[in-house]
Amino acid sequence: MDTKAFYDYHLVLLANKDANELVEHDYHDDAEMILLVADEPIHIKGKEALKKQLGDYIEYIYRGFISTEKLATTDDSIFLEATINTTSGPAKVYDALYLKDGKILRHYSGLK
Repeated sequence: MDTKAFYDYHLVLLANKDANELVEHDYHDDAEMILLVADEPIHIKGKEALKKQLGDYIEYIYRGFISTEKLATTDDSIFLEATINTTSGPAKVYDALYLKDGKILRHYSGLK
């Protein structure tokens, strides 16, 4: 699967609103997420921590995908700017995903 197809399927998994399925399918065993949404970066490491973080995100914040404004892919990375629907209304987000063995190894995520 190329990185564009990976991104498209990542959106399908996110729409399913199942953090366990999302993490197990898309994230490497050694995955890390760095959230740039507060005064200091939030660092999450490991699948169990990712399941908790993404589960809370899906339950309390995320309400759906609206559009991708920018998308750049290479063989092992994805960078995007997108608009999502949240409990507070539309929000602009940006993400950089670095893949290893076809799964996300490092995920930087921020809010504009």
